Amino acid sequence: MTSRPQARSFFSRAAGVFATCAIAVSGLVGASCKPDKMPFKPDESRTFAGDITVSGAELNKGYQSYMRYCYACHGEKGDGKGPASYSLRPPPRDFTRGVFKFARMTSSDHYPNDADLVRIVKGGLHGTAMLPWDISEEELLRVLQFIKAFGPLNENGEQEYKNSRWEKIRKKTGKVYDVLPEWTPEADPWVGKEAEAVMRGKELYHLRAECVNCHPGFDTKENLYKMSVEANKRDPNTFSVMKSVRDDVYHSQAKKSDEYGVLIMPPDFTMDFVRSAHPETRVADLYRILSFGVYPVMPAWKGAGLSDSDIYALAHYVNSLIELRGKTAALELKDKLNNQKPFEFPKEEEAKPAETTPPADGEKKDGEATGDKKDEKKPEDAKKDEKKPEEKKPEEKKPEEKK
Repeated sequence: MTSRPQARSFFSRAAGVFATCAIAVSGLVGASCKPDKMPFKPDESRTFAGDITVSGAELNKGYQSYMRYCYACHGEKGDGKGPASYSLRPPPRDFTRGVFKFARMTSSDHYPNDADLVRIVKGGLHGTAMLPWDISEEELLRVLQFIKAFGPLNENGEQEYKNSRWEKIRKKTGKVYDVLPEWTPEADPWVGKEAEAVMRGKELYHLRAECVNCHPGFDTKENLYKMSVEANKRDPNTFSVMKSVRDDVYHSQAKKSDEYGVLIMPPDFTMDFVRSAHPETRVADLYRILSFGVYPVMPAWKGAGLSDSDIYALAHYVNSLIELRGKTAALELKDKLNNQKPFEFPKEEEAKPAETTPPADGEKKDGEATGDKKDEKKPEDAKKDEKKPEEKKPEEKKPEEKK
């Protein structure tokens, strides 16, 4: 098994960003040569999820700001295919789908709150070309309302700003959908007990939440098995004894996503950036991500099997892995996992046959060999004997007596 290559160096990343910026600038120059045609009539209006009504004039202002800041990557049509997009991995978000990975969505009927979208734009997404944007709140909100107007492209590949997901009407009420309420994270119960939180989180990560089904595992198979045995003894209602792991357990497992149209690669926390977790608020950010998931590729754990305390413990463990990134300790851990001794998970004990009472001395068991097996009959022979009529022997004639 080969180890995962190290993250790109600072200079290679800087070169990539410089190239992207150059393409973006050229795209903006090209965009500025286009006629200044506004997509909306000033006197029209649109009503989006959350019952937010926006005038055509405001949407046009949002369009202008979008073309200034977002066009190069996300494209004029909002489909994520701007002039700079072809050199970017991961690719820019396709706004025509109306789905956002880090906005607390847990189902297709959920619509992000504007506060969540502002957080994403202001904070950026680590490890991507989506950098933090320092623009005024007023201008940012105009951009966000305009983004909501993007609908699917028509058969000619044109954006008509029709059938936007954000304008979807509920059949029961005849009104647009609600947006998610604003959310403030609960207090961290592990403050001052971070080491304990990490140990608890490690058990949850590998045994209960089954993070290793998509993300890498971070201990040897033998150690994971032993940990599961101890956890099961201590808390059998929460932990089961580990019976196996997936074949490639020390590498991430790519997930197919029809909603985003691309494969999603879960991060290796010791090597990769975590998109929506920032150093100064990382534990709280991880708590949010773990609570609400990454729709639809990672499940939400809040109210679905883990307590808030356990979710925080999981966040502390993941944070401890992220802190290894870029350090020799991360490479040493990888080397340890790649060169561990072979280990087979013990198989479950087979059911033992029912015990029988031993025969008394001198008695022979039924069917015990005696050296003479002539009387033993197979079941088939017994049936034949039952069906076979008894043969009558001919009567012996007595010799006639001579008179």
